[in-house]
Amino acid sequence: MKKLFLVTLISALFTVAAVAAPKTLVIDLGDSEVKTIEIVKNPYGVNYQNKTPAVFTKYFKNNMPVPGDTIEVHYNFTSDVNIPGLVMAVIDNSPAANYWLEISKEYKTLVNIKAGVPNKGVLVYKVVAKPVSEVTVEFLYDDKIDSKLTLQKAGVTTGKK
Repeated sequence: MKKLFLVTLISALFTVAAVAAPKTLVIDLGDSEVKTIEIVKNPYGVNYQNKTPAVFTKYFKNNMPVPGDTIEVHYNFTSDVNIPGLVMAVIDNSPAANYWLEISKEYKTLVNIKAGVPNKGVLVYKVVAKPVSEVTVEFLYDDKIDSKLTLQKAGVTTGKK
């Protein structure tokens, strides 16, 4: 009886440890259903941001990010205009999250984006809040220019690493 109890206890501890372990999630911007991101004047603020965000919720339905996890955003895009500084953030943009819940408090900036030149790389975000219902990559900047970003595959699979 003691042996069975001990085996059950150890199994339960391993299960809890496996579930609670931080995970790395991957987003390939090229997996977005929106292939062209239009950045326009924000009607609710002073900055410019994407008209329609890049949403990746369907890839994480059964494995949403939780605090302590890491999200890698792999990007490959071109812009139709020069952009001095493009900021990317990982948020929940759903109505249930009041359109702006920071999944990560980190805002990453790409500088000196040239029109027609491919931009490729990886940005890493630490998760601080569980999304209510969406995983979204938001694009924004303070410059008074409209732009279009054409997203392409970066060569990874969106989902859990």
